[in-house]
Amino acid sequence: MITQWIEACEVQRVSLVGGLVLTMADYNELVVTRPLRLSLPAVGAHPAEDVMVDPNDVPNHQRPLLNFAGSVCTLATCEDDGTLRVEFSNGYGFTVAADECFAAWELYGKRHGYMACLPGGRVRVVRHDMPADDLVSERPAVRP
Repeated sequence: MITQWIEACEVQRVSLVGGLVLTMADYNELVVTRPLRLSLPAVGAHPAEDVMVDPNDVPNHQRPLLNFAGSVCTLATCEDDGTLRVEFSNGYGFTVAADECFAAWELYGKRHGYMACLPGGRVRVVRHDMPADDLVSERPAVRP
């Protein structure tokens, strides 16, 4: 599991151009292009629930659910199979699984580097904020 550098960063802007794009503090950007499982917290009499969202085709009634602006990323991890899990200070979160044919998500950080879940769950990492000995150029997907 790899912890992402976006933990403790505030979401400054949310857009749905080319997928779900979260522009975050410290010049970071997370782009999700494959379907995600959005976890919604309990509110009043409504229990917590999970909703599937396709960031490339979000119906109008789901758009308000994706307003993470102003919340802070409290957890961001990537599993060995490419699954990305992100949680926010407002109680919302989402999980994006790898896709066999397409890149599922990409993370850009001006001060940190680049990370992406490539087709088949391969995770590519390029870091320029760590010593060269600690860099991971590509993590193969774990196959059962």
